[in-house]
Amino acid sequence: MSGDGRSWAGKGLPTAIAERIAELVRGATGCNVNVMGEGGRILASSDPKRVGTVHEGARSIMAGDQDEIAISPAMAATMAGVKPGYNGAVFFEGERVACIGISGDPELVKPFQKMAAVVLRQELERFALSERERRLSAEVRDQIGDIAERMLVLSLNGAVIAARLGEAGKGFKIVVSEMRGLASQIGERVEELKERSESGAG
Repeated sequence: MSGDGRSWAGKGLPTAIAERIAELVRGATGCNVNVMGEGGRILASSDPKRVGTVHEGARSIMAGDQDEIAISPAMAATMAGVKPGYNGAVFFEGERVACIGISGDPELVKPFQKMAAVVLRQELERFALSERERRLSAEVRDQIGDIAERMLVLSLNGAVIAARLGEAGKGFKIVVSEMRGLASQIGERVEELKERSESGAG
């Protein structure tokens, strides 16, 4: 389960991560790589024409029927959207989040598939950490913004009281003015943080 209460299966594997893994593993092994998500749909591939198609072996793996499958040329001839190779599930935070397949002789490419699964889990760990940090930053920003808003309300109320006190409220009026200025500065900084965060996320 992810930190925000939604499962990885429910959110789906981020396409950008799938594409990065396919590129990295292809570069390291020279083999064709497919990264599949829910329903066995290919999210990223060394062969762009296969993206968006359904891999029958991956569909079985993502359905939980099996965790891995070695596909021989004979098997590939009887399955839809499949080439010979080795395919296996990738688990993260206790969930089946993806399937990675490496084309080639199943026995020869199996170690590459295992390596790719480890790399994908590491990418997901970095992604999850980044998401947690982003949410924490947003929560802190919102809390500070709330404090600034309350300070502004208090300063306005204080200004009314100071006006009623007249000469006796001069000192109070100075404090109220300082509070209002501080609240305004905090509000401006919160907006700056929000803009930076949104531009960084884009």
